[in-house]
Amino acid sequence: MAPEHVDVLIVGVGLSGIGAACHLERDAPDKSYAVLEARGAIGGTWDLFRYPGVRSDSDMFTLGYAFRPWNGAKAIADGPSIRDYIRHTAREFGVTDKIRFHSEVVSAEWSTDGARWTVTVRRTDTGESEQLTCSWLSVCSGYYRYDQGHEPRFEGSALFTDRVVHPSTGPRTSTAPASGSSSSAVAPPRSPWCRAWPPRPRT
Repeated sequence: MAPEHVDVLIVGVGLSGIGAACHLERDAPDKSYAVLEARGAIGGTWDLFRYPGVRSDSDMFTLGYAFRPWNGAKAIADGPSIRDYIRHTAREFGVTDKIRFHSEVVSAEWSTDGARWTVTVRRTDTGESEQLTCSWLSVCSGYYRYDQGHEPRFEGSALFTDRVVHPSTGPRTSTAPASGSSSSAVAPPRSPWCRAWPPRPRT
């Protein structure tokens, strides 16, 4: 049996993926599409990262959708507010029913002769695989490795005897090897639990 075909296949249900789907609903209602998401919830980064103080490092009046402007009280918004904004937008524009959760893209192959993509998808809940084809593939999966955050190697790190926690998964930490936006977001909510918070800028 031939794989299911859609005009557009979107990967990811974060800010970009939901935005792309909404544009299709608004501007190309005659096009068929599906949205694939490896996890089981809408929100992308803003659903996965739930450490205390997680927030945007850019103002939401710029990051938000032109067709549904951000009306939150804070321009530099917290993660839960952004997550709700994405979810409400998906529901309002009828995108939710087009999402296929627990569907991880394993590979995508382009055929010039057929003028289409063949996408192999693995079900993260059952382990089963399937293929779909599409004329346009829009990958909105972000640039994070969601199953394991990046852990750089530091000389002498083995001498550190306290607990080391990745900011994307852990509830607490005691030092920040940076002084940028992520460090600024992570530090204040954790400060009551820490005896000291020495910054460790890279430059």
